Amino acid sequence: MARVRLNETADLSEDHRWLFERLEKQGPILNIFRAMSHSPVALRRFMKFGSYFLTEGKLDPKLRELAILRAGYLCRSPYEFSQHVAFARRAGLSDSQIRGIAEPNVALFDSQEMAVLAYAGELTADSRVSDPTFAAVASFLNDEEVVELTMVTSFYNMVSRTLNALQVDVDAPAQRDLAEVGVAL
Repeated sequence: MARVRLNETADLSEDHRWLFERLEKQGPILNIFRAMSHSPVALRRFMKFGSYFLTEGKLDPKLRELAILRAGYLCRSPYEFSQHVAFARRAGLSDSQIRGIAEPNVALFDSQEMAVLAYAGELTADSRVSDPTFAAVASFLNDEEVVELTMVTSFYNMVSRTLNALQVDVDAPAQRDLAEVGVAL
């Protein structure tokens, strides 16, 4: 159960209700937004920044989702990991690859995917990336993509840690996705 109230549109001040009204046009408001809406200005900026990575970023969506899932997995964030199962599937990852995020291996991932998983893994677990791991991603990503990979991984570490601290409940569709792929966090 979430440690903060999962706000409804009526809980927001008049100045900030438009945030939820806009989201409602796209479907149910996710619990992450309901929890973060206690800080509406931060939520608005969070949404803009996160949206950039998901809709405008230069990083290949499949590589982006590998980094996000690896960060979510290593942060032990059921909400973050489960929310990105659908994104990962749309980006072309198979359910066996999504399960393989836990223990990446060359039977499931090509050398570029393994390099991204190692990069996201080191950055998440150690707060730094070794020279060999950096060189591996720099061998196929340009500087802009390397910076974006770093920022995506870092951003989703922040998201995972926020969700964990607030114990935000996993939304039902994402809970089903998590059950389908069979990943335990």
